[in-house]
Amino acid sequence: MEDNLQHEDLLIKLRGKLNEEKIKLWEPPYLGADDLFTQSFQELAKKYASDLSLDEHLVLTALHELQLRSMERVKANEEFKDTGLATFRIKVTIPKEKPKMLKIQKTLDVPGSDLLNAVAAEIGVAESRLKLISNGKLVKSNMTLNEQNVKNGTQLMALVLDASPDEVKKEDNLYIEMKTTRDDATMLSEYVSQLADYDEYMKLEDQSGKAVELPPAEKKSLLVGLALHERGRAAIKQKDYSLALVLLLEADRQFNECRSSLLQTVDNWGVLQLDIAWCYAGLRSVAAAADAARRLAAAERALRDTYGPDQRRLLELKGNAANERVLLMRLYLLQGIVAFHQNRRADAKDLLEKAEAELNNLRVDESAVSRLMELGWSRAQARVGLRGASGDPDRAHLQLAARADQREQHRRDRRLRLQRTCSDGSALDGELVRQLEAQGFARPLAAMALRHNNNDLQAALRDLTSLREHPQLLFEMLDQVVDSDSDSPSEPDNKLIAELEGMGYSGEMVRRALRAGHNELHAALDLLLAGHAGRAGHAGHAGHAATSESRVSGEEEGGNPSTSTAETSRTKLKQEWERKKECDRALERLSSAIRGDEDDYLDTSLMEEEQYLAEYKSLL
Repeated sequence: MEDNLQHEDLLIKLRGKLNEEKIKLWEPPYLGADDLFTQSFQELAKKYASDLSLDEHLVLTALHELQLRSMERVKANEEFKDTGLATFRIKVTIPKEKPKMLKIQKTLDVPGSDLLNAVAAEIGVAESRLKLISNGKLVKSNMTLNEQNVKNGTQLMALVLDASPDEVKKEDNLYIEMKTTRDDATMLSEYVSQLADYDEYMKLEDQSGKAVELPPAEKKSLLVGLALHERGRAAIKQKDYSLALVLLLEADRQFNECRSSLLQTVDNWGVLQLDIAWCYAGLRSVAAAADAARRLAAAERALRDTYGPDQRRLLELKGNAANERVLLMRLYLLQGIVAFHQNRRADAKDLLEKAEAELNNLRVDESAVSRLMELGWSRAQARVGLRGASGDPDRAHLQLAARADQREQHRRDRRLRLQRTCSDGSALDGELVRQLEAQGFARPLAAMALRHNNNDLQAALRDLTSLREHPQLLFEMLDQVVDSDSDSPSEPDNKLIAELEGMGYSGEMVRRALRAGHNELHAALDLLLAGHAGRAGHAGHAGHAATSESRVSGEEEGGNPSTSTAETSRTKLKQEWERKKECDRALERLSSAIRGDEDDYLDTSLMEEEQYLAEYKSLL
């Protein structure tokens, strides 16, 4: 790796001198016939070797490499002008192998899949294992190259995922998860404006803890972006930079669906740009230097907008900015690396010195880390805690404990908002709800029965199995649940009453369901449909008999329309209820994908940063 960097360093220096002196290696007197070095070419190599204090043969070979590349570009441009065939240079990164460079030709009106197929065939891998990146974006299969701004002479990055059996299984699962993440958020976005429980889970807060309101479409994009970002960060921790880059670029596409004013209020987008640039560094992708520079400039603006000048806003909110300076250290380090590859050596030196100063301030005493780990904190938590407490382990322990208490209180408050409480004021036990769901009872009905019986599982089960014989029990449970909720509306919404009555449900049952469902249409429908399912679903083959009985009971039972139109509406609503159950599962999957520890992204062992610093400082 060090040899590659030294060779790249030589090419950078030579390019700089050639540009400065306006020398064109692809033209006479430097270009000769029959691949022979001209006198002028050899004299140039000798001069540059003296200027750079390097071996003359080494400089001659490097200049010849630059000359060949220049000639290839000239030839490719002429061929494109004559035939329309564009030439692409593609750097292929294969796990555990040395990177290789390919030259592929295609017209610009072909879909991206044509280029993907050509690269896959050239290197002998399945197309499904290959991702192409151009100008910081994934090449899409169903769009033409021209539509994706892939031009003649573009250098692309090809990422090939590890093909060992274990890795294939892992990566297949991850791509399934990536698709599932998008599908889950799309599904939830259709409901989030109507369902308070989803909205509670999908809240976004700025640095001050103030809620940021979003329209459903942007909320969906942000949710997908956050989940993919976390999956990408997990891949970075495994040093699987190819996989991480694919995930992070997709996360970036999702974030870009949100308005810029939103991205200025949170640091997620800026951190994402840093992580993408970090992947470029991990992949040693010199060709991505321009995209990395653009992303690092965007990250710098985003962090400044979020934290304020000199982190003043952050200091006002949190009292210190020690951990957030991890982001600044990485920013300076990556900017220094990019400056080096762009032959801005003075800038690179200054930036690397700034990164080193920040890094030294972030070091923590390993004995203090061990001491905190003995108290039950993880290594990452210990490092974050010590940096926030200026290295004092006692103060770090107190601050970590206080943060943990705050988070637990926040979780408890959210659970109370989501679940309300039982009749005796205790919180609903979610595990008991899941146990009843596993026995075939609808979630809303299971939750209502447990609240009615103060989390007594056996009593709730008796009530649920008794609903068919004693339908009035549903009225009693609804009334008691409403009485236990201090914030239940005193009067149901008349428009919602009319809508549900128009579907054939009785007025009294509608009013009770709306009050128990806090005047939310879908919540009330859950209760009405779940109540019917609870009475009919557990009668075995007698489910049809239960329907007939409901038609005789009519107004007394109140939950089952009798007209054919109402039956059609109820069938449609039951399908919606099933879809909401799938939304519940989608929400659970998305919640697990987004980090639980909000400071996790601020932790680093500093080992990789130290390695990069040592490598690039040695070249300067």
